[in-house]
Formats: sequence, structure tokens, C-alpha cells
Amino acid sequence: MNILTSPSLFAADLTKIEAEVRRTEAAGADLIHYDVMDGVYVPNISIGFEMLKAVRALTQLPLDVHMMTVRPQDYIERLSECGADIVTVHNDIADEDTVRSILDDIHSFGMMAGLALRPDVSADAVLPFLDCADIILVMTVNPGFSGQKFMDMSQKIRTLRDYIGLDTVSIEVDGGINPSTARICAAAGANIFVAGSSAYGAPSMKDALDAIKGAAIAACPD
Repeated sequence: MNILTSPSLFAADLTKIEAEVRRTEAAGADLIHYDVMDGVYVPNISIGFEMLKAVRALTQLPLDVHMMTVRPQDYIERLSECGADIVTVHNDIADEDTVRSILDDIHSFGMMAGLALRPDVSADAVLPFLDCADIILVMTVNPGFSGQKFMDMSQKIRTLRDYIGLDTVSIEVDGGINPSTARICAAAGANIFVAGSSAYGAPSMKDALDAIKGAAIAACPD
């Protein structure tokens, strides 16, 4: 599996966004994770579209946008215009047909489509969408706030990997990711690792990302 790191800008110093994006690039990140929260789906509000557009102008790294919103379908075209490469929505924001339509709409704008599962959502929830999702995002904390304690979702990840095989769909994990927890998730089958405070709060972001990637590679199932 291709092991990737996706540092979450939500944990960066947003008063120095250009420097933080440059630091993320220099640290060897594979993606940049960008959280959009509407204060309804989760009890927090985060950075929005103008900041996303500004980040796009600063980097060629793929922008991995996680929509923690109740109506992501209203913003797909705008996300494309702002430079998103991946757009991930939650499975529980609407009925199955609507979620499938949203994933198809994301693809229609040339972006990759992801489906996110909260900690209390079972792996079976992805089964109707495996033909139209490029990434399954397994939340290892409750969505909405950075710095939370990691919740072990290894059994869910293992079940998902059994459903989808090794190469067809990526499994991303987000929440409390560091070398130790990355090892747990990678052993179960995850291959994309979102790192917030463990990356931006580290003395060396490069060392932190290298450690996460190294631990994940070492733990990957054969």
C-alpha cells in the first residue's frame, strides 16, 4: 500500500498561513488536510473557502478537504473552483441515494471522493458506496476539535480493508495520530494518516511526519 501523510491545517498557526504551508511542504507531506466545519454537523466552525483558495495558490500538494457540514452538496462546485483535489463527506448527512449523488457530483468536477465514518458508525455503512468512493476516512476521534485522545478503530479498519481489498480504495485515519497510533492503524490496513497537533506542534515537523510514515510502513500487512 502507498503510505501517505496529510497534515491538518486546522492545527497550524493560521496567522502565519503562508509560512505554515511552506513548512508543511518542506517537511515532506504528501497531502494537506483541510477541515471545513459549519457549526451544525459539528459544534465548531473552521476556516472556509477563501482560505482554501489562498492555500491552493501557495502549494501544488493535493488538498484533502474534509466536509463536516450538513449540506456539502451545496459547495461542490465552489470547492472545485478553490482548488480542492479530494472532497470527503460523512455518510450520515443524508439518505443513501443523496450521499451517492454527492459522491458522483464530486467526481463530475474532477475531484476524488471520500466517505467519512464517525467512531460510532460501523464499517458496514460503506458497503453501498464502495463503487463510488476513492477514500474511506475513519475518524479516530469524534469530529470537530483537534487535540483529542485517539480511539482505537483498528477492528473497523480491518473490516473495511477486508471489504475493499488492498489496492482499490484508500483508508484514511484522522484523530490522535502519532507514530504509535499510526502503527496500530497501518497494521489494520490504513494507508493515509492525518496528523494535526502531532505534526504542527512538534519541534521538527519533518521528523514527526517521517516517524509516522516509518511506523506505518513497518506495520503494514504483507
